Amino acid sequence: MSTSQAATPEWQMTPRARRTFVGLIVGALVVILTASAWMTYDSQVREDPGVRACGAFARRAPFSLSESEYRDLQSMFARSSRVSLREHGLRALKAGVVSPGPSLVAVLHPGDGEGAALRAACVAEGALPG
Repeated sequence: MSTSQAATPEWQMTPRARRTFVGLIVGALVVILTASAWMTYDSQVREDPGVRACGAFARRAPFSLSESEYRDLQSMFARSSRVSLREHGLRALKAGVVSPGPSLVAVLHPGDGEGAALRAACVAEGALPG
């Protein structure tokens, strides 16, 4: 036995083990900080597409949609992670179709039937003021 090994306590790490341990700790911290940043962004910054689509129902007057506007709004409600907005949104859009065909036109009445149910769902989700 050499004197350097005898003088080193059993619990002390070798330089290689110490570098590996420090690397693991730094890697774990990077993963934790990245995950917390993503969760903060996801819950605070990024808004659900269904909530953004509810903005169309902020006014109570009927409004018409062209085919591209209809498809965009339909896509936003379909991608929503909130079940009530997804169901009521798609139902209200389907009920609002006036002229199906090549030049699809939909007229949405936020105060009637399906439109009122969607507006209520938007209010319940906090997307619109009561």
